[in-house]
Amino acid sequence: MKKTIYANESATIYMIALLVGNVLATILATTIRGLGKFAGMDIMSWVTYALIQCMFIASSMIYAAARKINIPVVTRMNRGLRPVQYVLLPFVAIATILVFLPIANAWNAFLGVIHYHGSGVAMPAGGEVWAYFFALFIMAVMPAFGEEILMRGFVLHGTSTRSVWFGILVSAALFSLMHASPLQLVHQFGLGVVLAIVVASTGSIWGAVLIHFLNNFISLTLTIYIPQVDALYVSLGYWNWLTGFASVIVGLFLLVVLLYLFYRAGKSKEERKFTVVSNGIEYEEFTIYAQSEEQKKTNVFKDTFRFVGSLFTKGGWQTVTRSLTRSNGIETTGKGQNVLGVWLAVGVVAIYWVIAFIQGMI
Repeated sequence: MKKTIYANESATIYMIALLVGNVLATILATTIRGLGKFAGMDIMSWVTYALIQCMFIASSMIYAAARKINIPVVTRMNRGLRPVQYVLLPFVAIATILVFLPIANAWNAFLGVIHYHGSGVAMPAGGEVWAYFFALFIMAVMPAFGEEILMRGFVLHGTSTRSVWFGILVSAALFSLMHASPLQLVHQFGLGVVLAIVVASTGSIWGAVLIHFLNNFISLTLTIYIPQVDALYVSLGYWNWLTGFASVIVGLFLLVVLLYLFYRAGKSKEERKFTVVSNGIEYEEFTIYAQSEEQKKTNVFKDTFRFVGSLFTKGGWQTVTRSLTRSNGIETTGKGQNVLGVWLAVGVVAIYWVIAFIQGMI
């Protein structure tokens, strides 16, 4: 059984899943068009949402089985997280929203200025509690598994064999573009980056599954049951730019700190100690810095602020890259790997996105 897939093969899985899911969803949607509404949303939309996620899982699994790919290893479903990491994940999800929602709102405001009038994601209206839980299953639980197995499982694994940052950024771009929604472009890309970093820093998909669920859960709950939040946002008018800027700055700081704490929480006590350092050489981990040839315990607060400060240096980014590459647990080949299939996949979904944009402009 293959425990590694490379970039072009991950692009193949991605394109097969997208093609099968969208073609079958389109055929079925055409067949059942006009059946009416459920919880304020077309039944066709409900069926399409569910079918696409099922096809993402089914098509990628069938391909992997045919190619004798070790699915649990490649998708990182075989490794869990530590309890404290699960505790941190809801805060990571909230910080992600604080950072990217104001940026997404600014992007959508720009689309409004250029007279883009395409529709966003269909959402159910308020209703019975059981309808709300049904919506959570279709629009939060299913995407958390379907899209994560495809994107942070197969796609991130394959693209990470070139380099960890190539995998993170390309998987996020493919994730954002595949929704074919100009209104979702910014938030989905930002969310995709965070989800990929969470997976790469742990070698486990389950953190991304939980954050993805929480992101959709928060969005759905605010839309259906707490519309006052949107009303407050509208009432602020021009103050939205100030509050949005503050949200991005504060949220970004919190997100970086939380991601570092999340990464650190996955390490054992021994891994959080300073190792022997000599001749003023600084080793790879952020909990390691040059001092005499001795060991001593780390201080989480000092380590965290040193980590944040290191992000503004070239050496800091190199250390981040080494740490993520090691934690990701996927052997990299460097720039020599042929990734033509990946760029073709990016081109196809980019065209798909452009078509949706043009339709919204007409």
